Amino acid sequence: MEQNFYLNKLRELKENFSVKIITGVRGVGKSSLLKNFVETLRAEGVDDKEIIFIDCEENPRLKNFQQLYEFVDAKTFESDKFFLIIDEIDRVAEWEKAINALFVGAPAEIYVTGSSESLAEKISALLPENCDVLKMYPLSFAEYKKFSPTEDALQNYLRFGGMPAALNADKDTSPKILRGICYEILFDIVEKNSFNVSLFRSLIKFLASNVGKAVSVREYFKSLGEMDFYKTRRLLSIAQTSGLFKKIPRLDVKAETPMIGGEKFYCVDNGILYALAEVGEKILMENAVCNELLRRGFKVSVGKFGTMNINFVAEKGGEKIFIQVLPPDGSITARRITRPLRALPQDAKKFLITLNRPKKIDGAESITLSDFLLEI
Repeated sequence: MEQNFYLNKLRELKENFSVKIITGVRGVGKSSLLKNFVETLRAEGVDDKEIIFIDCEENPRLKNFQQLYEFVDAKTFESDKFFLIIDEIDRVAEWEKAINALFVGAPAEIYVTGSSESLAEKISALLPENCDVLKMYPLSFAEYKKFSPTEDALQNYLRFGGMPAALNADKDTSPKILRGICYEILFDIVEKNSFNVSLFRSLIKFLASNVGKAVSVREYFKSLGEMDFYKTRRLLSIAQTSGLFKKIPRLDVKAETPMIGGEKFYCVDNGILYALAEVGEKILMENAVCNELLRRGFKVSVGKFGTMNINFVAEKGGEKIFIQVLPPDGSITARRITRPLRALPQDAKKFLITLNRPKKIDGAESITLSDFLLEI
C-alpha cells in the first residue's frame, strides 16, 4: 500500500521534541504505517532494543494507564533513548496520564495511534506545545488510480471509496468488504463506549442517508421519542470523534461570519457511505470533493450568499475558493447552479465541478471531478 506521504511525514517529525499522534478511522492503515515506520527506523540503524512497539488491541494486560506506564518503564529502565510506538492507545483507560509521565520523565520519542479524533485534544491539553498530529485519510483518487488504472476507476472510486481493504476487490466483493469494515468500526465504538446501541445505529443510518443535507439531529431524535438532549448530543459527539462523519459548518459569505444551524455532515469515505445508505451520484460526488478538500488541509464550510447556497467554501493560507458541484442527472443546469458563483466578486476563485466534461460558463472555471481529484 502506498504510504510514502505519511511515512515521510513521520520521518520529518522524528527530530521534534513532541508526542506524535496518528488518527484516522479504523481500517485506514494506521497499524501498517507504524510497522513500516519501525522497519524504517531499523534501516536507519536504530537498535531493536531502542524500539518499544505495543499493540494495545492484542495486549490484554494493558487495561489502564498505570499498567502501561509500568510495562514501558520496566523495559526502558536503563535506556539513554528509545522510540515508544503504541498502536490503538485509546483502548487503555486514561492513557494520556501514562503518555504525559513518559514524555516528561523519559528520553522517549513517542508515536501513538487511535481511531478517536479526541486523541489530539487530550494530549494537547497536557502538552500544548509538544504535540504533532498526523491525520490519516482513506486513499485519495490519485493514489487509488495508481493501483486501479482502469477506465471505470472514477466510478468505482465514487462507489467503493479508498479503504485499503477494498482496493482491487471486484464489484461483487467490495460491498461485502465495506459492510464488514462498517461493522468493525461500529463494534469498536460500542466496545469503547457505554450507550444505547440501537439508538446509535439509528443515528449512523440517519447521518449516512442525509449526507450533504442540512439536518437537525435533535429533531430526528425527537421524532423517535428520545428527548434526553445530553444523551443525544453525546451520541452525535461519538459519531464525529470516531472519524466516521465530519460536521461542516455554515458560512455567511457576504458577512464572512459563521452561521448557527443548518450544518451538513459528510462521511469519511465514499465506500463506507455507500455501504451504509443508498445515495445518489450527486451526493457521492459532493462527498468525494469534501474529503479531498479536507485531505489537502482546507478549512471547509457550506456557503450562504444571500438566499443562494454554495456547496463548499474552502480556506487555506489566506486563500479562499468557492465550489459548486453539478448534478450529473440534468436536474439543474450549469447556468442555474453557478448563479451564486457569478454573484461573487470577479476576482474570487470559483469552480464548477462536473462529472464527465467541463461546461462552458461565465464567471467560474469548469473542471471535471476526475481532474479536480487528481489536482490537475
